Amino acid sequence: MTSAGGDNRGSGPKARRALRPRRTTPGVIVAALLAVAGILVAIQAVSAALGHPLWNVPHSAFAGPAQDRHWADSGTLAVAGAVAFVGLVLILIGLKPGRPRHIPLASGDDSLVIGVRLRSLRRSLAWLAEDVAGIDSAKVRGGRRTVRVRATTRLRDTAGLRESVHAVVQERLDALDPHWPPRVKVRLRRKEG
Repeated sequence: MTSAGGDNRGSGPKARRALRPRRTTPGVIVAALLAVAGILVAIQAVSAALGHPLWNVPHSAFAGPAQDRHWADSGTLAVAGAVAFVGLVLILIGLKPGRPRHIPLASGDDSLVIGVRLRSLRRSLAWLAEDVAGIDSAKVRGGRRTVRVRATTRLRDTAGLRESVHAVVQERLDALDPHWPPRVKVRLRRKEG
């Protein structure tokens, strides 16, 4: 898609990467819990090595049935493998970016990445649809690929109403100039009363 600044297709993948949210909150929580656990274990280990443990932990009660196990047992290896697998899955989930909350817009400058929040765009498009004469309410769903407008009217004669809503929404999307212009689908319902 082009804008006044020229062809912006090369900046599309950069914009998508820049506007995808990272999974920082779960990562920070897990890292903080692991850090606290590691610090507590290190403090206990150092104090026990110096002969004055801070917490008197009876190893037989702490280890329980695992104290008689050998590292080469199949049960021990299975548990270790399961823990390693869960850790690998958590790492892969943390590396994958979250769902996009913004739609990247063409700016005309490859070094500038701008976007509009999906929620704000949906709200704005719903208000525009409600401003069409004859529309009582409108809800907008969808995202980057498709925008679905569900409009409600009390009019008996709805000729041209769907096309008017479609035109208003499409005009706003064209003015915003998203990198990947979504298709607009309008569904019109007639409310009795």
